[in-house]
Amino acid sequence: MRVAGGLIALGLFLGGCAGAEPRAYDASATLRFEAIEVSDPEAGERARLRSAYMLKPEGTSHFAGLSDLLVHPKADGLRIEAISDFGDHVAFDFRPEGPVALEIGVLKDAALKPFGNKTLSDAEDMAVDPETGDYYVSFEGNHRVMRYADGLAGPGEVLPLSGLPKFPDNQGLEALTVHGRNLIIGAETGGFWRCGLTDYVCRQLKGLTTPGMGYALVSLAPLGETDDLLALYRYYTPWTGARSVLRRLEVDGDSLRLKKTILTIKPPLPHDNYEGVAAVKTDTGYDLYLLSDPIGDGPTRLLIFDWASGG
Repeated sequence: MRVAGGLIALGLFLGGCAGAEPRAYDASATLRFEAIEVSDPEAGERARLRSAYMLKPEGTSHFAGLSDLLVHPKADGLRIEAISDFGDHVAFDFRPEGPVALEIGVLKDAALKPFGNKTLSDAEDMAVDPETGDYYVSFEGNHRVMRYADGLAGPGEVLPLSGLPKFPDNQGLEALTVHGRNLIIGAETGGFWRCGLTDYVCRQLKGLTTPGMGYALVSLAPLGETDDLLALYRYYTPWTGARSVLRRLEVDGDSLRLKKTILTIKPPLPHDNYEGVAAVKTDTGYDLYLLSDPIGDGPTRLLIFDWASGG
């Protein structure tokens, strides 16, 4: 979702990537990584910003409104997948020396048909089941979760979830992750639910408030081989600009508990509307990847933090 609250009026005015459906104009799309000079004066108190990039697509207009990412280690580096507010999915290798090939597709329904409009296409978060390889994608224009058993290019099945409340327009299923044999879903407006992957019954999890007034949940992700979760929150007003907070959460029975605030993104860090987070285990802790859905006509940003302790 685009930034809410104080940005609603600005977003309606700008339109930008939230208004018109993007269209590809060349099948041979590529992506360049343009390094951002970083300064991180508070690195000793939390995760350290190691590198930052502006992502510059060429040959396509489908690289817009990205709302979540998955980072897959492989033998020769990393593979990144992302989804967008327009129902697109993209994939590329992380090679900052670039340019790299940019693979682009469209999320589809059970009949392999594109959704056809922004309300149906507004994908916000995704997760992969480590046991089955199934992908799960949450949508908030038309509130639902879909399973993609054959990858994001295959047919999508709407899960018959029960027990969820009626969400406000465009402020619903913003965050999603797989946790054991369950999905944990978070709403932008507040609240978390655990939904069984066998019975599809959703029950609300207790506890846990946002980092402060005006902050909204935008993404959930697993934390490596632990049972804990990463929760990304954003804040925006036209007067202060964007802020982001990343937290480590623990599932404790029927409750969620805050274990640690891992990082805060504010000036002088490259602040933006970060909507996606992913963690990759390292020998010393975790690499944390944050992806932005830029405000207005700004560039998409990718930040990489070194969380050395992982604690």
